[in-house]
Amino acid sequence: MFATLLISLSALFSVQQQDTSSYHLLVGSYTREGNPGIEVFDANTHSGNVQRRYARSMPNASFLAVSASTQYLYTVSEQSGNAAVAAFRLNSKGEYDLLNTTAAKGSGPCHVALRESTQTVYAANYGSGSLSVFKTENGNLLPIAQHIQYAGSSINKSRQQGPHAHQVVVSPDQLYLYVNDLGTDRIYQHRIYADGLVNETPVIIPIKPGNGPRHMTFSKTGLHAYLLNELSGTVDVFRVQDGQFTLLQSVASDTSSAESKASADIHISPNGRWLVSSNRITTDQLTVFAINPDGTLKKAGHQSVAKMPRNFNFDPTGKTVWVGSQTENRIQVFAFDDATGKLTDLKKDVQVKMPVCLVFIKPQPEVDAEAKIKENNITLIPPTAPIANYVKYVQVGNTVYLSGHGPDKPEGGQVFGKLGKDLTVEQGQAAARLTGISLISTLKGYIGDLNRVKRIVKVVGLVNCTPEFAQQPQVMNGCSNLMVEVFGDRGRHARTSVGVNALPNNIAVEIEMIVELK
Repeated sequence: MFATLLISLSALFSVQQQDTSSYHLLVGSYTREGNPGIEVFDANTHSGNVQRRYARSMPNASFLAVSASTQYLYTVSEQSGNAAVAAFRLNSKGEYDLLNTTAAKGSGPCHVALRESTQTVYAANYGSGSLSVFKTENGNLLPIAQHIQYAGSSINKSRQQGPHAHQVVVSPDQLYLYVNDLGTDRIYQHRIYADGLVNETPVIIPIKPGNGPRHMTFSKTGLHAYLLNELSGTVDVFRVQDGQFTLLQSVASDTSSAESKASADIHISPNGRWLVSSNRITTDQLTVFAINPDGTLKKAGHQSVAKMPRNFNFDPTGKTVWVGSQTENRIQVFAFDDATGKLTDLKKDVQVKMPVCLVFIKPQPEVDAEAKIKENNITLIPPTAPIANYVKYVQVGNTVYLSGHGPDKPEGGQVFGKLGKDLTVEQGQAAARLTGISLISTLKGYIGDLNRVKRIVKVVGLVNCTPEFAQQPQVMNGCSNLMVEVFGDRGRHARTSVGVNALPNNIAVEIEMIVELK
């Protein structure tokens, strides 16, 4: 028995180890070589092994932003004409499907960020030097809410002849939006309002002329900000207090002798101990800095990488660093030594054309429908016999068609009456929920295990109501919310809600459903 226990514990540890090492790697790319734009890989951060899962077509999807829930993905489409921002949502297979695209108004959108508390999306437009702000609804991008045009120039005549907004960053406290403008040597600080829109008259944080601010990252506490300057190849360290920036240090990232540098990206390790920046063209290197207790930096070394390291990222465990080579069409995987900051090439290159942005997300486990039934104290009822000459379900292929069900009470009987006369909207929602439970009860009685459900495809609801009653969709939410509660994203469905002047035996609601099985 002791041996069996050891085997069980070993198996459990093995599963947990695999879970903590398995991520999805999302890669956004330029599409000049006919590649799709967004590619998603299964990535094991322990071994460095990668397998391509799927791709989505989006022209020049050069930067990506993912919601904290991972349900929504937003990307720019970096073009001078037809410039846009796109929204995607996870489907029942755990893959992102396009929801919609919305015009960015500015040209060359090159960076995108999401404010979690209001689900507001911000895009920096490099070509036009402007900011675009979008509200969202159920993940969908609404038409542009704000477009703020910047103005000015700086001393580098070839690169700073006008504004070039290069990045949008939401502060850790979500009170400010920062826009780094390479063309004007400024950081624009916009106060964010409660609804996610921004003050259109920003506070200007001036940067040393000729520096060309590109990307910035904050410490987890928000007390320090680290700005990578593309043209000077330096990292500026700021102390941040109540939105006030105080320069503490400026240290070289690109140590080449080139007059104009080409630094690109900057990230802090997940444990907050290290900062890494990338330099392209002039050196093709990563520069590693140790972060001192006071927030300042101490250089730990350089690591040569493949040409044009446009973007890179730590994996969420901090054990590896993944570097996208835009020119050599590959992503290199380096082991990261947290004691020394040393990088070691694992020789596990991932072939991707023109990679620009790398984002890791944790795969969301599929909702266990059987567990949800118990967890939410949902009482299923014994399936009832049809009341006329029909059957309660028919299966064709992998699709089950459930006949119309009524609001059956667990204790027996049904909910009767008309909406708008006998029942309130809230009572109608409760009746629709009971009807949904009746549908699930019949389905379970037929298929046995509710985890065989691949997708709730469609729900059709008939609401017994008065002629003037027009809140059928709100009533039907009682059923729809239940399906998502039990099946998660697999429970999201197409739906029809109809008001009728009578239903059998004067029941309040009748609902039919179409289900796809695995």
